Amino acid sequence: MGNTCGTTLDSFSKEDGDLDILQKYTDLMQASIGEESIYMRAKDTYSVIFKDLQITESEKAKIVSESVNTIIATLSATAMQTSLQWAKDERDGAYSLAKVKADTDLAIAQAAKVAEEICLAEKQTEKVCADITATIAGSIRDNGSVATYDADSSCTPTALNDEGLKYQQTLLVASDTYSKYADAFRKSGVVDILTDAGDNTLKGMSGDDAGYTWQQSENAERQRIAYEDSKRTHAANSAASMIGQMLTAEVDTNADDVNRWRKAVDFLLEDYVTTPAAGNSPCNLS
Repeated sequence: MGNTCGTTLDSFSKEDGDLDILQKYTDLMQASIGEESIYMRAKDTYSVIFKDLQITESEKAKIVSESVNTIIATLSATAMQTSLQWAKDERDGAYSLAKVKADTDLAIAQAAKVAEEICLAEKQTEKVCADITATIAGSIRDNGSVATYDADSSCTPTALNDEGLKYQQTLLVASDTYSKYADAFRKSGVVDILTDAGDNTLKGMSGDDAGYTWQQSENAERQRIAYEDSKRTHAANSAASMIGQMLTAEVDTNADDVNRWRKAVDFLLEDYVTTPAAGNSPCNLS
């Protein structure tokens, strides 16, 4: 027989339970009435006793008969009992030895099992300690070390030191927020956060004159005015050239041409406006 763990167990065999006592009984009875047996010595003893006693033959026969019957009955019973015990011991001896050996093997196996269980318990304890160490290390890495604990519970932290990944992530988020604020200020200056009446949404409604977005608007306006000034200058130069040529050729100048030239020059000399009034477009030279 074997088991699933690979350990081979001794095989067993089935024995017949019958007891062979006849030969043993015969041998015991023959030994009991042999030449050196108690039976033969009893007969010799009777012979000696009978020589000194004045008894009849019938009395001798009676004494011998009773004694022999008693001895034979005792020897027979003893031989039978001994034969039974002898046969039983022969039959059960191998089983008893095998059982003792099996019990010894079982005790050894149980001792080995206990040793393995103790080793397993130690390994499990080591694993629990390793898991606790890993958990603590992971908590310190993520959250930082504990600064203080709750007075009523030694396992409940109430404050952490400023360290760990999450603390650094918090600083990174704050830094990113400040960066966005700084970028917004650089672009738009101080922005007024108000609720837009049009869509009832909180948003940046207006900024001051500090950001480069406002400066870009100013630059665009300057470019527009420069473009308008360039057109006026070109018109004034053209009108002046034409008037000069007419004067050189002694041709009467057209009053309308002179007025357009004067308007262009006057416009260039005046302060510019970002939004010309209606009917006063820089392009209107009439």
